[in-house]
Amino acid sequence: MTMRPPLVTPYFPHFRADSLCSPGADTAALLDGTISAVCGGLSPLLRKDEEWPQCKECGNPLVPYIQINVSPACAGTPKAFQQAVPPLEPEGATFLQVLICSMTTDFGTCFEGWVNCITEGDSWLVRRVSFAADFHDLADAATHKSICERLEEDEDITVLPERVISEWTAGNPEAEHREGWLYAAEDQEWYAEHQPAEGLKLLGCPVRGKYYNYTSAPDGCTEGNAGAHESWRCLVQLGTREEDNPVYTTGNIFVHQCTLHPDVFEAVCSGTW
Repeated sequence: MTMRPPLVTPYFPHFRADSLCSPGADTAALLDGTISAVCGGLSPLLRKDEEWPQCKECGNPLVPYIQINVSPACAGTPKAFQQAVPPLEPEGATFLQVLICSMTTDFGTCFEGWVNCITEGDSWLVRRVSFAADFHDLADAATHKSICERLEEDEDITVLPERVISEWTAGNPEAEHREGWLYAAEDQEWYAEHQPAEGLKLLGCPVRGKYYNYTSAPDGCTEGNAGAHESWRCLVQLGTREEDNPVYTTGNIFVHQCTLHPDVFEAVCSGTW
């Protein structure tokens, strides 16, 4: 038998049917762990002592792509994902945020141009952020009211419709995409059974194409004393290739995480164009 890559279980979102009805209530449900995640929306969860994150390319406010409650008490978030993104504090709540610059440009959005190495300034932010159990350190809506109003009025900035993910469902285990692994002829049937799925998902293996751009850490992860190393796993496939996605992109974009340093991420765009 030829050497085969390891299988990785992906997790797919279960969108709540009424997820576009009550943004305020959805935020409260995300905070207390009643739901697992919110895609899109106007405002990220921010601490009282921080400014609204901005794009390093154009200076515009970043908008939420997805915010996931990774606290152990959140039953809707897979345990495997919580282990990959552990809480910052034993008490309170921790969230993984993917924020992007959705300013319209000649390259689609500022985010897409950056991921494809057309522009240089970081057009995203991926981070863990934690809040106290009583959320006294959470910035209220009035703190950044002017930025929210600007985002609502600026026709060149796309605010993704808010959608609620109540939980994630484990899917068929996936193998490395054929563009990233040389499969023998006798392994083609096995690969067909474990080919990576498209769309938004946690973990699993990303869908790849002939070309492969990476931006956040082009030399690999440089944390620690061992020098640059390539110990990446696919943390979140963003699903930007779905036709109804307001920030539809030319290639498939996903988030890599260093398995040795969980707060080191890189953006990757892969496709055939």
